[in-house]
Amino acid sequence: MVLMKPQQECSTAEVYKRFQLNKASTIDPLHLLEEISNNGISQNVCINDLEPPAFEVLPSLKKLKQQVLGANRGQYNAVFMSGSGSTIVGIGDQEPPKFIYDDNEYSDIFISDAYFLTRKDNEWYQAPDSVGVTSGRERNSTEAVQGAFR
Repeated sequence: MVLMKPQQECSTAEVYKRFQLNKASTIDPLHLLEEISNNGISQNVCINDLEPPAFEVLPSLKKLKQQVLGANRGQYNAVFMSGSGSTIVGIGDQEPPKFIYDDNEYSDIFISDAYFLTRKDNEWYQAPDSVGVTSGRERNSTEAVQGAFR
């Protein structure tokens, strides 16, 4: 999973001011949970009713999500916005799409790989071998430094 957070802020208060309950999803959350349990995470089960108002507040966030979806060549099972913004989440590959590195518009975007916290019954959580947090342009050099200390 990869997290992509642009530097622009998305005001939570403004997002909730624009939220319209009558346009919210009516899908039963228990049905979504069952779908995820049976079939894994996919685009059709990742519903965030705050996306439309957040995209009104910060249109560049909508553009980022659309670009990630457009560049997705099987890289992600789902792409969605976290909470009231402004982080875009890609479920699947831990790397962002190539355009994040190539497009100057995203030179200051915060990028982090992320993992679901899982554990066996009656066992404490164990951290993965490596977890990296970088900005887009610094990622390759950071990985080289991390590799040198392994």
